[in-house]
Amino acid sequence: MPNPSPETKDQIRMRMREQRRVIAPEDRMATGKAISKNVLGDTIRLLLRTWRVCIYLSTKNEIPTRYIARAFWEVGREVCVPAWSRSESAYKLYAFDPKMKLIKGHHGIREPAVHVPVMPWDVDAFILPGLAFDIYGGRLGYGAGHYDGILSKATPRAPKIALAYDWQILDTPLPLEAHDIAMDWIVSESRIVDCAKNRAQKKASPENGSPSSQNGATD
Repeated sequence: MPNPSPETKDQIRMRMREQRRVIAPEDRMATGKAISKNVLGDTIRLLLRTWRVCIYLSTKNEIPTRYIARAFWEVGREVCVPAWSRSESAYKLYAFDPKMKLIKGHHGIREPAVHVPVMPWDVDAFILPGLAFDIYGGRLGYGAGHYDGILSKATPRAPKIALAYDWQILDTPLPLEAHDIAMDWIVSESRIVDCAKNRAQKKASPENGSPSSQNGATD
């Protein structure tokens, strides 16, 4: 019996959207709290290494980032978010503080009412959403490539940290393009995946197919 064909990007997106859609709001909030603790904990140590972080303002079904933003504001650090620039017809980065009013912007996504520009190369770390990920840092977003445009201008030293439900993280590589930018970390409610470590292990031992450790993860 022939092996089934691998899923296409669109098939993976559809499957992940459906799984994410049925999660109860209280479970989504609890997951957001657990993930924020992992992001801010002793493995990544985001607050110790970062002055300005870029987060996303979550939509209805995305993992919330408010807990990460609050932690940065509480210690006097800076937060920025992507928002649509009408003049450039592209997503750009803008400052976000707790006093700023939010409005519905492009595609109904929340954004600061006042746009104070921030350059990608001035950001110390990026927090990203997505629909699916693999343990090597592959990320499948929504298909428009908005984050690729922003990340291509960021300093290579700025870690790219994806937030995910554990079931969104796949052991097999996603079908990606050469221009797709890999994540450095993927953080779920139950583990922290060191994608750079997994890529290095895969490169050193391509015949093994997968890392020898538990997905390069730290509980």
